[in-house]
Amino acid sequence: MAPVEEAVPPIAYGGIEQVVHLLDRELTVRGHEVILLAAGGSSAAGRLVALTPEPLAVSGTERDVALLAAGKDAAARRAAELIADERPDVVLNHSWRTLDYLDGCPSLTTVHFPLDGGPYREVFLARAKAEYVSISLAQQRHAPQISFAGNVYNGIDVESFPYGTDAGDYLAFLGRVTPEKGLDIAIRVARTAGIPLRVGAKIDAALRPWFDQVIAPLMREGGVEFLGEVEASEKGKLLAGAIALLHPSRWQEPFGLAMVEAMACGTPVLALRRGAADEVIAHGRTGFVVDDEAALLQALAHVGEIDRAACRAHVANTFDCRHMASGYEQLAERIAR
Repeated sequence: MAPVEEAVPPIAYGGIEQVVHLLDRELTVRGHEVILLAAGGSSAAGRLVALTPEPLAVSGTERDVALLAAGKDAAARRAAELIADERPDVVLNHSWRTLDYLDGCPSLTTVHFPLDGGPYREVFLARAKAEYVSISLAQQRHAPQISFAGNVYNGIDVESFPYGTDAGDYLAFLGRVTPEKGLDIAIRVARTAGIPLRVGAKIDAALRPWFDQVIAPLMREGGVEFLGEVEASEKGKLLAGAIALLHPSRWQEPFGLAMVEAMACGTPVLALRRGAADEVIAHGRTGFVVDDEAALLQALAHVGEIDRAACRAHVANTFDCRHMASGYEQLAERIAR
């Protein structure tokens, strides 16, 4: 069960949908009969059941919070009806709303959200009897009351990312335009270092005022190329050519797929010590995890010491989608029994 805001796989932004796509593919390759429940317009390795006519983001529903919630709930109910008819051995659920309709069905729900506070902590604490999968150990530590069947890191198809043997002449930022992602920090660090910054980022309508008030004035000072939302086919090129990826998240990010994608391209990552950054980056070997903005600038001076081949090898050994599929396969077999 995938979220229904984006198609599976996503055309551009959509980390959860990409994870679901790779799981569907890898589990099918291993001989499992997989039914993918996702938005219309998705594609599946085996059988697809469309829960909406098209992705809610495409239909414009995401612009209206109430309509988006109603669309997600309708998709969850439709998924529950299909699950009741199919009686699968196990449901791998990546949409928390479906939790309310899975009573009595063997299921694992992956938590793709931070659990240190805010709305999602309450969502999952209120449904603490379910079996959950975390995507980082840092995530688990914020909610010891929740029962985690296990931890499975998000994975990527490493071979699909280009490997940049030589760094270019720019820094990269990849993600969403939000205060939590720290684009303003990245711009200040790059400008102080005198290095151009290329930004691949999605701007949601609700965040446009913050962009206009905080980011736009910084961009007018020069040195920043704003690319907008980067399609999946162009993402690797952006990352592989960068000196480093700046990932100065202010929030307790539960994983950080952009960091893994950058390292797969051979590009070191400079991140703030928040959330799962310490688990994703091998400090001093594939990048640097530091405490504040000033330390990011200091670390940037040492980024040339990082072996780009070590970055790629780190991801292949830890975050390849086949490792992810093995983790879910083991948990699913246990839950099904």
